[in-house]
This record gives sequence, structure tokens and C-alpha cells, in this order.
Amino acid sequence: MMRVDMGIMTGFQMFLVIIAVIAIVFFGYQLFMWWMRRQNAEVISQEDFRLQMHNAQVIDVREPAEYQSAHILGARNIPYSQTKIGVPGLSKTRDIFLYDDGANVATRMAKFLKKQGYERIFILEDGFNEWRGKVKRKGE
Repeated sequence: MMRVDMGIMTGFQMFLVIIAVIAIVFFGYQLFMWWMRRQNAEVISQEDFRLQMHNAQVIDVREPAEYQSAHILGARNIPYSQTKIGVPGLSKTRDIFLYDDGANVATRMAKFLKKQGYERIFILEDGFNEWRGKVKRKGE
């Protein structure tokens, strides 16, 4: 009769387990952010963002250094990291268009704004990294 020792993993098996755990955590986080985004804002396409932004409050939620290096023309900078001191000058009656480099920080800002009573919150699909509209760059 053959006896198999199941108590010892090879290095390769341990590597596969670690990769599997990392993948589960990563995809779980992405799923959670997707769900949170849908609960607190509407994700809109680059084209819809560009066409409707002139009637909205466009907010760049990235840090000031990122905003200063380049941002969507006409956007204001209200970094998510500074929301503990409030969100000055935002109207609750106008649409709020949020963006960051992707969508995760904008999602957290949308959740914060929703708790503050803002309703019309939109997030730029794919974020600033994929933006093809007008941009103001440092030195321009």
C-alpha cells in the first residue's frame, strides 16, 4: 500500500497558493470598488463627460502636485486626502463630475459626497490617464 504525505508542500505548490491568494484579494478589491462606485455615483464615458462637463462642477480628486502637472481644462482640485476639512464651494444642485488617475480615489470621494447629501455624482470612466479632451499642463 502506498502512503502519500499530504503535510508538506513543495516550493512550487507554495508559490501557486501565494499567487492564488494575491489574485483573490486583488479581484475581490476590484469587485468591491466596482460595487461601491455603482452605489455612490454613475460612471460616464469619456465622450459624455466631455460633452456635459461645461454644465457641471468638474473636480480633480488627485493630490495638488498631480493636478498642477496636468489636469482637465476647467477642473478644480479638491484632493480626497483633504476632505476632512470639507469640500468648499460645491453646489448640491449641480452635477459633480469627479476624476482621478483611474477611478478608485474618485469612488471614495463619491461615497464621501453622497454621505454629505450630494446626489448628482458622476465618475469619469477610465480616469484622467485615458482622457483625450483638453488638458492644461504645467507651464502652459
